Amino acid sequence: VKERELEVPPLEIYRDRIFAAGGLVAVPHEDPVPVRDNNIRGGARVLADQSACPFRAFARHRLAAEGLDEPSAGPDAMARGNLLHALMAGIWGELKSSAALAGDVRPVIERSAAAAVKKLGLEGRFAGLEVVRLIKLASEWLEIERGRGEFAVEQIEEKVAIDIGGLALKGRIDRLDRLADGSHALIDYKTGSRVTPTDWLGERPDDPQLPLYAVSAAEPISAVAFAKLRAGEMKFAGFSAEKNAIPGVKPSPDWDALVADWQVRLQELAAGFSGGGAQVDPKRGLATCRYCDLQPLCRVHEKLDSLAEEDEAST
Repeated sequence: VKERELEVPPLEIYRDRIFAAGGLVAVPHEDPVPVRDNNIRGGARVLADQSACPFRAFARHRLAAEGLDEPSAGPDAMARGNLLHALMAGIWGELKSSAALAGDVRPVIERSAAAAVKKLGLEGRFAGLEVVRLIKLASEWLEIERGRGEFAVEQIEEKVAIDIGGLALKGRIDRLDRLADGSHALIDYKTGSRVTPTDWLGERPDDPQLPLYAVSAAEPISAVAFAKLRAGEMKFAGFSAEKNAIPGVKPSPDWDALVADWQVRLQELAAGFSGGGAQVDPKRGLATCRYCDLQPLCRVHEKLDSLAEEDEAST
């Protein structure tokens, strides 16, 4: 046997040969199946998934598809997020307004941290370490809150019902503050490294939760803001109707136009989902698919090469 006959083809050639031998059959695209029951579970995530990729929204919220959980040492990202929300809910449930920040808030922080850890069911040494971490986190964050003007916390973890684009969604507002002028600010806690209000802009906003609450609120909303609670990176980020509403929150050149645009975009996303749209259309190609846990269901790997080319062209 000659040496060249023993050469093993690269894996990608095997892949191409197997794919070519599959005898693919084109199936005509059937008409979409509209949502029959408009009471959809998932809240604002339905619209976030619809924006990222209509098929992702269809699979997750109509087919009830779920990715496999990955094991982690200690609380995972979701559990840590729940700890944070419980911590801040406990703190502001006691403090209630900016006026209370003038006093000694250490006992409030300690009680809220202990209650949050207990609520999650943590025990032993690990629970003690989490209490210490939360106390440090909250102490740093309240220094940011002290830099604000006068405000009162009117709603904490408030459940809301929203009707939009043929959908009846349920959500939970992290926090609603009444500002000195009588208007209100919507605040959403975040712990990730990337926290930017530009996620709310464009035809397919990446994180439409706060805009959804803003266009649906009964109260006059004059600011929407992420509260980034990440050690060493604490800040507010968002948009407001007026300057200096909240430190770090940028005044919009036209607040009313911004809110009106949100209304249109969110209506379109909701209508697309309720109308049955389920096309595989990742917003940013491979960048959108990279961290999606439903890849095996949509078989996006069959077009990874073309997606990779699009991703490279856009960078």
